[in-house]
Amino acid sequence: MTRKDDPVKKIKARLTERAHLDPRKTPVEVRMEGDAVVIEGMVERIAQKKRALLAAMEQDGVRGVVDRLLVRPSSRMTDAEIRDHLNAAFMGEAALKDAGIKVSSERGIVDLEGAVGSLSHKRLAGVLAWWVPGAADVINSLEVTPPEEDSPDELRDALTIILEKDRLVDAAAITVDVNGWVVTLGGAAQSEAEREAAEDDAWYVWGVNDVVNNIRTTAPARPGR
Repeated sequence: MTRKDDPVKKIKARLTERAHLDPRKTPVEVRMEGDAVVIEGMVERIAQKKRALLAAMEQDGVRGVVDRLLVRPSSRMTDAEIRDHLNAAFMGEAALKDAGIKVSSERGIVDLEGAVGSLSHKRLAGVLAWWVPGAADVINSLEVTPPEEDSPDELRDALTIILEKDRLVDAAAITVDVNGWVVTLGGAAQSEAEREAAEDDAWYVWGVNDVVNNIRTTAPARPGR
């Protein structure tokens, strides 16, 4: 294989282009193990993690991606604190309080196991786990019982509910469209932080393949700019 055809080199180039990862500020290790690519490191936002994985999956010749990317937690928490925080969040949700979801956490990687009554409940539980300040990754292994057929409409409805629950976002000012498991966000946000929070929420939702953020910010320009 020539250097020009090196898949690792091509994937690293995509990480800069698609995931906006500066290799000097956010070093991410990429290596091949057989036909699978391993991506390991820590990024600042869930969007960077998901776009990095998409960039790897799109590389010709890659038959699998081993995801070892973590998202930097907003607060330092022990695994016990993460479990307690999330269990309290579940108890605060009428749809989840009696579901008996098993929560485990190891070095900030949260794993959800058990069964819930709908795909919306599975998606909500996963996002609540991501919202825990100490979470670095979430593995949503929840089963839906009885099985439910998924659809873009279901995904859109679930994300709409999640945006309404996010205190950082004015859900009434944001539009959600889902086509082919790609979420497009529109509408307006009062700040760039709110715009990013809405996009993060979309990426947190189980089943989302990509997010297009067309939300505009309405904050007034600073004097002299």
